[in-house]
Amino acid sequence: SKSSEEIKQQNSELSEKVHSLVSKNSAMKLDMEDLHKKLEMAELMIQQFSNQGGSLDANQQLQMALEEKASLETQVAQLSESLHQLQAERDQYVEKLKEERSIWQQRVQQLSEQVHTMAEEKEKYMAQIRELEANVAEL
Repeated sequence: SKSSEEIKQQNSELSEKVHSLVSKNSAMKLDMEDLHKKLEMAELMIQQFSNQGGSLDANQQLQMALEEKASLETQVAQLSESLHQLQAERDQYVEKLKEERSIWQQRVQQLSEQVHTMAEEKEKYMAQIRELEANVAEL
């Protein structure tokens, strides 16, 4: 019975180790696939450079890459400036909308008060009309 329990315990430990090794193996396979993809991309870039610059030397290729980088940085700066301008315009529109909302809320409040006042006046006039009708009926 003890040896059976010990064997079960050993079997469980070995099973956990196998699962751990399988997980590590899967992770390594993924890493290896990533490395293969990076290697393929590097080979493609080498082919592109060799096809593009058969007559260009490394300095010219570097210069072209630096010029492209500068161009891209300029575009990023322009896009950032445009983004800031759009954000500023958006903020202005939000402020305008808040102001208009406040104005309309005040107007609605005024109209609501007017409606309430008119309803009170109507009740007052209706009471006067009933009183006058009663007076007419007495006369």
